[in-house]
Order: sequence, then structure tokens, then C-alpha cells
Amino acid sequence: MFRGSNLLRLADYNQAVVLDLIRREPGLSRADLQRNSGLASQTISNITRRLIDAELIRESTPSDAARGRPSIPLVANGSGAFAVGVHVDPARLTILLLDIAGEVLDQRQLPTPQATNPAEVTTLIAVNTGRLIREAGIDRERVLGLGIAVPGPLDLRTGVVLDPPQLPRWRQVRLRSDLHDATGMPVLLDKDVTASATAELRNSADPDFLFVYLGSGVGASVVTNGQVLRGASNNIGEIGDILVDPTAEDLGWSGRRGGLAAACVPEALAIQAAQAALIPLPDVTDYLAIDDACSALFDLAARGDAEACAILERSARRVAVGIAVLVNFIDVPRVVLGGPTWSRLSGAFLPILQDAVRRELVVSRDEFTVVGSTVGAEIAAQGAAELVLDHFLTPSASALVLD
Repeated sequence: MFRGSNLLRLADYNQAVVLDLIRREPGLSRADLQRNSGLASQTISNITRRLIDAELIRESTPSDAARGRPSIPLVANGSGAFAVGVHVDPARLTILLLDIAGEVLDQRQLPTPQATNPAEVTTLIAVNTGRLIREAGIDRERVLGLGIAVPGPLDLRTGVVLDPPQLPRWRQVRLRSDLHDATGMPVLLDKDVTASATAELRNSADPDFLFVYLGSGVGASVVTNGQVLRGASNNIGEIGDILVDPTAEDLGWSGRRGGLAAACVPEALAIQAAQAALIPLPDVTDYLAIDDACSALFDLAARGDAEACAILERSARRVAVGIAVLVNFIDVPRVVLGGPTWSRLSGAFLPILQDAVRRELVVSRDEFTVVGSTVGAEIAAQGAAELVLDHFLTPSASALVLD
């Protein structure tokens, strides 16, 4: 937890401390803020008044008190500030508007252009971002910026998408500067799995977990002590090549045979379903067609088709091996799965995963759990917007550096 300072010259930092406390724990009173921040009562009074005047927080209705004057709870004012979040999944593009209180005001999902032309995607994002803000009827000046989540690897320092395997022709794409030029907004770029873990952390009371991302690709993020780990190059989470089944069949695709990606990504599942004559083989260069083919596989499994159920059960058990490798290494008490394909996989995966992972653990723990995210398929876009809010509104040590 960040602590404040009573030095007047650090007022902006202290204001960020107080706002961050209210955003993360709605309903705190001024007395709670004083205890949690270490700031003087008068400082808390001054800061909360400024935040109320700026429409960033508001007073809420106090709960009934048995005696005495009830404390007035403070909450983030949803209409005070906003951020746009975008997720570029190879199959579908998600764009949403998030308010400072963490509520998704509106969202839209579009097919990602399959021509793999970055400029086309940039234009599509810019047009729909402007439309989303206008239709929400909010003051554009209160939109802090645009966060964009994409598959890695990335160079976050320069805002460049390097060469993601799932986005052919996206080599050395200066996506951050291109979107800034197209929208006129501050732009923050991050990996889809890191953004997803950020959204999960914001919506979870648990400060320690492994997040496993399932979309057009597979990735992982580690959250410890309430912080999302990033790695030396900010590219943590490339887990697709973890060997989970050395006896696995050759799917005839570019991924590692027997690897975690080959066990669960839509392309691999669609190929397995086609090999079993359950569905026609889709165009494996068209991620939207692959996603649609997987939806057909999931529908067959939901209707009880034995072969479809067997494919998904085998996938779940292989994923469990990969998760156990990670849990044995980082020693977390909880695993959360989420991402664009998770809602369609959860019915087949959840009954299997916890026991299957437990059997692979070196150190057995009764409190260990495997759960699904409650954020939804738009988790990466929501996390990208959360990252923008955090960037502008949370306390940072850089605020303490003198000019």
C-alpha cells in the first residue's frame, strides 16, 4: 500500500494516493483514508474536497449507524474520467469505454481485418474509438487516453509491435505512435496477457495468482503482492512451447508438437476436430474462420458428441500439465483462467483442471484452487483501459522527483 507525505510540495502525489485508495476500496470514509494513508486529517479533508470539486470522487449514502453520526463513504465518480481499451485479437477486435469506477459503459466487437494490414486496423480502431465516445455522450476532455492490448513480443519503450507470430506482416509496427496520430489521444501499449491479468487483479480480492490467458494464443502472467510481473523486456508469459505431452500427435502446423499451444489454441483444436471428421478444415490463415470452426466444435461437445468431448477433455488434461509446471515453479495458491475463448472452454475444462493440476504438483496444498475469470471475454480490452487509468491516476515515485 502506498503511504502519503504531509509535505505541501507533494500535494499531487498525496492526491494520487488518496484517489487510488478510494478507487481500489470504494466506501472508505475520511477517517479510513487517514488511517490507510498516514496523512493528517486536515490534509485528507483538503484533498477529498479537491477531488470532489474535480468530480473524480463523490460522497455516497452512509449505511445505518446504531448510534452517533455515521461516516460518509467516498467512492469514485464514474462520470469523472474515462479510458478507452482495445484488444487486437487475430480473430476479433474489441473496443470498450471504461469509467474511473471500473464500469464498462459501452463496447463493440468487430472482425479483425484478415488482410493483416496494420494501417487498416489502426484506422478501424480510430474511427470506432471516436464513435464510441460520441455515442456515450461524454466530454472527450475527460477521456484520459487509449490502451491497446496486442499479442507479443513488443518493445514497450518505443511502443513497437515487433513480430507477433499470430499477426503476419506486423513487423516493427509503431502502433503506439500510429494510433496517437490517428486519434490525437495518449496511447498506452501492452501485451494482451499482461492487460488481462491487470483487469483480473482489479476485479479480485486475491493479490497472488497465476493468470492463464486463452485466446487465439496462450500466455500466462504472474501476480504477486498485488503487482503484475512483467519481466526484463516486458514480455513475460510466452508459455506455448512448454512440453505437455511428448506422445502427442503431429498436427502438421508450425507450433511445437506436444506443446501447450498445440493442446489448446483454436487453430490446433480446429485441426484436431477436422482430423476426426467432425468439421471441415478451415483456412488456417484466417483466424476468424478458425474461431468459427472452434465454436462448431464447442457446440458439438455441449450437445454430448463423444468425439468432440474427448478432444476437449484431452486438451484440458494437457493444459493441466502445463499449469502444474508453472505452479511448481512460482508457487502460487490460485490459478485463474480467462480470455476470449475461455467462456466456451470452461464447461469442459473446469470439472477436470483442479484435480488434474493437483496430481502434478510437487507440494500438495489444500487451499490451492483453479477458477475461471469473472471479467468476461473482453478482459484484455478492459485491462488495457485499466492500465491507462492507473498510468494517470495512481501514485508514482516519479511524482516525487524534483524538476
